[in-house]
Amino acid sequence: MERLGFVGVGFMGEGMAANALKAGHPVTVVAHKKRDAVERLVAAGANEVDDLETLARNVDVIGICVSDAPAVENVIDRLEPGLRPGQLVIDTSTSDPNTTRRLYDRLAQKGVHLVDAPITGSPANAAAGELSTLLGAADEDVDRASAIVGTWSQKVRRFGGVGAGHTAKLMNNFVTQGTTALLAEAYTRARAAGVDWNALHDVMSTGAGRSGTFDKMVTPAMGGDYDGAKFSLRNAAKDVRYYRALTEEMDGEPSPLASVVLAIFTQHVEDGHGDLNISRLLDPALAPKG
Repeated sequence: MERLGFVGVGFMGEGMAANALKAGHPVTVVAHKKRDAVERLVAAGANEVDDLETLARNVDVIGICVSDAPAVENVIDRLEPGLRPGQLVIDTSTSDPNTTRRLYDRLAQKGVHLVDAPITGSPANAAAGELSTLLGAADEDVDRASAIVGTWSQKVRRFGGVGAGHTAKLMNNFVTQGTTALLAEAYTRARAAGVDWNALHDVMSTGAGRSGTFDKMVTPAMGGDYDGAKFSLRNAAKDVRYYRALTEEMDGEPSPLASVVLAIFTQHVEDGHGDLNISRLLDPALAPKG
């Protein structure tokens, strides 16, 4: 079994690393100021090292699950002194495809392979090994990467070469965040117009307006739980920003729809709500005043 180093054992990464460990891969994690996840993994049999260079020197494959493209680049910078030819880096973050392709070229000069393998699902899906992985990889890396990401995924689909996984993930997330914005608009307007939320929810539950986002976001809010969709407004804004940049690169100008959705999330981040979950857009405390 290949030795796996895992960087970013947060809400998603902890479950992913734990499933690789259960599958028999020796797992190494790096020391972090947020100790709980690290200590749980160490208790389950993982090794802990003090820094990323040391981690790179002691593993065959490195999984990365961090917030955005700059964070991925920062991790690569700190791993690089310990990297050696033949290693595989798996970026499971939701990142910028152009950054991914640039990092692939950079690491290839050292004989190190990189694939993009972003994920869909929740922390509960990660813990259960039931994520879906959107793989972008060179032909020679597909089988090796699939064997690793398959330990935390129930579905692995390749979308093309390096960068294709991140491109597909941005499209997936744009649909999710666009739906979030639509639901927030509709239900906020319904409240202001005196429309019965429960009746509206009941009707939408049996019609075409229902979706996974609806179930996660709106259904819990019926009982006053505005944290059903556990994904931060800051990350939502980041994903839509990357998607908008992708559309501008493709068309010469950004998608108008992406621009509108981005403006909604960006405003909430600028208002100091970036760390709140996206389903908080249904909270009366965040409703527009006036």
